[in-house]
Formats: sequence, structure tokens, C-alpha cells
Amino acid sequence: EISLVADGLKEGIWTSGEDDDVIEEEHTKLQWHIVCSGIFWIVSMLHFIGGKWDYLKYTGIVSVALGIPKIAQKAFMTLKRGQFDTNCMMLFATVGALALQEFSEAAAVAFLFSISDWLETLSTTRARNALSAIVRLRPERAKVKDAVSGKFVIAPASSVTVGSIVSVRTGDKIPCDGIVVEGSSVVDESSLTGESRPVQKGPGSMVSGGTVNAGIAQLLVETTSTSDNSAVARLIRLVEDAQANRSPTEKMIDAFAKRYTPVVVLLALSMCTFPWIVGRETGREWTKIGLVTIVIACPCALIISTPVTYVAGLAAAAQRGIVVKGGAHLETLGRVKKIAFDKTGTLTEGNFKLLHLRTWDIKSRLEVLQYLYCIEADASHPLAAAIISAAKAEQVSVPPAWTIENHQNLEGEGVTATINGLTVYVGNFRLFERLGYIRDLPDGELQHAKGWMDGGGTAGFISVEGCGIVGSYCVADVVRKEARHVITSFNKLGIDTNMLTGDNAKAANSIGRGLGLTEKQIKSQLLPNEKLDLVRKFIQEENNASSERSCLQAKRPGLVLMCGDGVNDAPALATADVGVAMGAGAALAMETADVTLLDSNLLKLLKVVKLGRRVSRTIVENVVFSFVAKAVVMGFTFAGYSSLWAAIGSDVGAMLVVTANGMKLLPSKKSIQAESGFDSFEVRGATKAGEGDKNGTVSFPINANAGKEAISFTDDLENVH
Repeated sequence: EISLVADGLKEGIWTSGEDDDVIEEEHTKLQWHIVCSGIFWIVSMLHFIGGKWDYLKYTGIVSVALGIPKIAQKAFMTLKRGQFDTNCMMLFATVGALALQEFSEAAAVAFLFSISDWLETLSTTRARNALSAIVRLRPERAKVKDAVSGKFVIAPASSVTVGSIVSVRTGDKIPCDGIVVEGSSVVDESSLTGESRPVQKGPGSMVSGGTVNAGIAQLLVETTSTSDNSAVARLIRLVEDAQANRSPTEKMIDAFAKRYTPVVVLLALSMCTFPWIVGRETGREWTKIGLVTIVIACPCALIISTPVTYVAGLAAAAQRGIVVKGGAHLETLGRVKKIAFDKTGTLTEGNFKLLHLRTWDIKSRLEVLQYLYCIEADASHPLAAAIISAAKAEQVSVPPAWTIENHQNLEGEGVTATINGLTVYVGNFRLFERLGYIRDLPDGELQHAKGWMDGGGTAGFISVEGCGIVGSYCVADVVRKEARHVITSFNKLGIDTNMLTGDNAKAANSIGRGLGLTEKQIKSQLLPNEKLDLVRKFIQEENNASSERSCLQAKRPGLVLMCGDGVNDAPALATADVGVAMGAGAALAMETADVTLLDSNLLKLLKVVKLGRRVSRTIVENVVFSFVAKAVVMGFTFAGYSSLWAAIGSDVGAMLVVTANGMKLLPSKKSIQAESGFDSFEVRGATKAGEGDKNGTVSFPINANAGKEAISFTDDLENVH
């Protein structure tokens, strides 16, 4: 085990480690030698009274002796690496003041810089602890059912294998992701999603590792992943990566400080040496100015201004169930001017239902459902799950003698396979128009399908070799209740929102208009590669808009955000300036994205974009304040109205101001609880399908057989079957 004692630079990041089960909170206590250094400094200041009090100035030496060792240790270790940092500057200033026998001023530098170092650590500890609290979500133990004896035994959570049965009692953490097989209770998912309202779980419900059984009943869970691959483990890895991912602004400030510090030191050395040629008094006066200059020029506030803001912003997002992979992406979020939303699973919930199935004389309803069941059983698109669910509801099963071969997904069209030696196709209009089967549809069936699409549904067909099209169906999805509000809010922020979908134009326009989008903002009938091309086009448009401004209007180009959930969204997520994945989506999408919304709530996308703007604004405020504060004190110094203790005091003050300004991003527990419960966002029904009412709300009613809820009809054509 290797531990870092001191490195002369800012504190390094922590990692969870592979073997550690517990991450301790940081606790920062004011050390006794710093307190004593401050006491002796105050005593040394009494010598300004004069007379018999003059000897008290020597207590400043004691103050220096107590305060300087840690600073000197860091300074020497930094110099060994051939570098020069703020510790070196403070050591230089302290030694120079002692040489001039300005013991009180030397004590001021040693004590105030030590206290500033402690205050900086104290201020950032809260943000670090907020992030480390996420790491502590990792369960340590599990109560696992022994396969041989059938009894439950206590075992490390890391040893639980996939398919194990674990018992989760009231108050226990769920050790791994899994499915409830017995029991009904409520689960507190606030640690993972930021939502304080417990969620009801029963047999068949999915549960995530790291969440807590908050009900009164025991749950038996069959694990679907190991603890290392659970949702909380992925979250921990994302948080650790986020800390290591430094933003361009942070790198630029550090690079500036590295070049700026040596220049200031050389300038100060010149002030402290060459004026002595003129005379003793002149040399003494300029030496004081040189020492004050080196203290004022110390870039403490400038260096801390950016990372403390990023750490607070990352922690604030993580506490709300939003994982941002580093400060660089927080800064990028603040510059977003255009958003591209995938539709299925992003603007909609991705929970499809089969609403209509029509057959005619060629094949019976049972035979069509059997073909659909057989071919869709191996498909992964949510639409396939809807068809399988409907077939099971009608107690349809595939005869054992049936054979299926050559199963193949047709990108953007559907799926095909050979069943009992016959080629079967299931897919959308595009597929059957390409095959030339649409023109052979019975009279009126094409109108039925178009009517479904006009209502916002997605129509599909099934064909069997030698028979042509033997049936048509309509599936529907539910629009997220917060989607319209989020899009409206983005428009008010001056952000252009667009919906990308592979669905047919009629269904896409029906959904898009209901969400408040214009026809220009609705991009339909897109293949996955066309989504990627469109994102590239958006980026180029933003770059062109920036280059067309005059020099007086010059600004950095706006950035493009892509929000999606599926495997087919991964290329577009990676290409966009910032990619946002829905937590309920594919693992590849979350790995590719820069931001993950753990509970797939679009209100959190709105929250994190606003947070990105606040982070960018706070960094600008901190950097400007740091420079202005130093410029003011430097002006007083050359006017002859400054001293070492005043210089170090102003440096500490500036550091505290920028730290406090950055830390204001970190929310209190009460504010997090007050903001939770996004799922209670209500959308009241409109009187006409696909159109908003006078209050701007929208609904999409369906037929009575589909249930009482108001839902919208949608799907993506990229994998429509």
C-alpha cells in the first residue's frame, strides 16, 4: 500500500481501490502548532507599541518556527522536481523578512499561509465527502442462499455470483443488481437517483445494488450482475473518472501559473538585489517591496478557483442522480446551444404496447401471432418485447416442431428469419416498400395502417414466403410526462431543441407537435448513420454561425448536446460535443456518453445544463476577482501603503472568497430533498390527441381496450420490427 505524505501541490484524487470496502470521510482539524504560531504572531505585533514592549518582536521567530516547517517541507520537495510553486514563494518571503529582521511580518506570512492552507482543505472537504459518500454506497456484505444446504449465509458482496438468491431484510442494502423473486416492499433509491420517494418493488421488479430496503418486508432477489458490474459500481467508477478528468480551463490556469510564477520570482529577486547597489536604505525599501510582490503574486486564489468549483459542481450533480464525467463536461454543458433528442426511450419511456393486430383470410390470428412470437423472441428492440408480451397474453406458444434459421436484423427496417423453411419478414413501411409487397395489400388495410400513423402510432407488417403480407399491427409508446416542460424550458434558455427518430413522418410529427416542436425541429425516418451525420451537421452549423460574427461580436461557438439511450445512439453520443445517456438505456450508451441521468428523468437534463452555466459563470467570477484583488493590493504596494502581513491577509481573503463562491454550488441536504420527487411532475390531458390545451399540456388517448391511461404513439424506425 502506498500513501502520499506530501507533494507540494494540491491534494490528489482518491480512488475506491479494489480491495477496500469502506471509504472514510475526510476530517480536517486545526493542528496545535498552527494555533500556537498564531498566538505568538499576535504577541509579536505588540512590539509596535514601542518602549519596553519592543522585545516582543522576537516572539515572531517562535511563530515562524512553528508555522514554517510544513511549508518548507513541501517547498523543498517541489524544488527537487525542478518546479516552483506557492510554497516556495512563501518560504522565500519568510526568509527574506527574517533577513530584514522584520520578525512580525515573517510570522504573519508563516501563520496566515498555514491557516489559508487549512481553510482551503476545510472548504473542499465538504465537496470531497459528498463524492466519497457515493463510493460508500458499495454494499459490504450479502446474505446469500447456499446452493447445497438451502440456508442463508453471510458473505462478502464481492463474492456473490450471477443467479444467486440473496435475502434483503428491512434496512439492508441490496448487494447486487437483480430481480425480486419473492416479497413486496419499498426500496429507497435516493442514494443512486437523488429521488427521496421510496419505490414499490414486488416479484419481477428490477432492483439496483446499493439501494436500501426501506419497507417492512424481506425481499428475495435473484442477482443479474456481480457487485463489480452493478449500477452502484458503475457510478463509483464514473465518479472516480470524473475527478481525474480536468477541464481545458483548469489546464490553462495551471499552465499560466507555471509560467507566471518564475517570472514573478525573477522580478522579485531583481527588486531584492539590484537596488542595494544604490544604497542601504534604497535596497531595504525595495527588498520589502519585492517580498510583498512575491506574496501578492502568489496564485493561490487563482489556482484553487477552478478545481473547487468543479468538485462542488460534480458533487451537486451526483447528489441529484446525475453523473458528469469530469469538470470538462460541466464546462461544455454551460455552452450548449443545440440539443438533439433521440425519441424512443428518451422523449418517450420506451415501454411499447401492441394496440392493434389485423389479419385476413391468408393466415389465422393464431398463426400470425406464432410467427411473430417465433421471430421476435431473439430480437432486442423494445418493440419486440411488446409483441412477445401480447402473444403471451393470448397464451400463444410456438410449436416444438417449428425451426428457425438465418435470424437477421435489418437496420432501420425490421427483422427476417427462415421459419420452417419459409422466409418471414417483420418490419415497417420502408421494408415492405423495398420488397414491393405494399401494393398487394388487401383493400382498406393500407388505410387502416395510415390511420394508425396519423394518430401517432407505429404501423408494421408481417409477410410469409408464398403468401405475401399476412397481417398488420400497431404499437405505441408513452411520452414522458416531463418532456414538453423540458423542451419549453430549453427554448426559453435560447437552446434549439430537435427530435431525431427513425419513425415515419406522420407519427413523428404527431409526437413532435405535441411536445411543442416545429416541423423544422422534427427529423424523421433516420437510420442510425443518418443520426450521426445530422449531429455532425449541427456541429458544423454552430461553428459556421460563430465564424460569421464580426470581430466585435466574436464568441466561442455554441456546442451540440445529444441525448439518447440505445446502442444505435452510441456513435452520435460520442460525436456530439457532449453526450447524455438515459440511465435505463443500454450500457454502451452510458459508457460512450459524457453525462448519465441515472433515473432517466429529463428534468435532470434541464437541471444539469443550468448547473453547467452556473459553473462557467462562477469560474469567470473567481478568475476575475483573483486578478482584480491582486491588482488593487499591488497598486497600494507601489504607492507605499502595504506590508507583508497585509499582503498575505489579502491573499488569504481572496482564496476564501473564491472558495466560498465555488462551494455555493454544493446543495444542502434539505434543498436536495426539496428538489426530489421529479416523478410527481403532472401533465393534464388535452381534449384533442396530439394537441396542447390552453395550459400547454398534452395527451394522446387510445382505444378502451388498451387501458385508461393517456399515452402517445411512437417508435424508432432504426430497429422497427
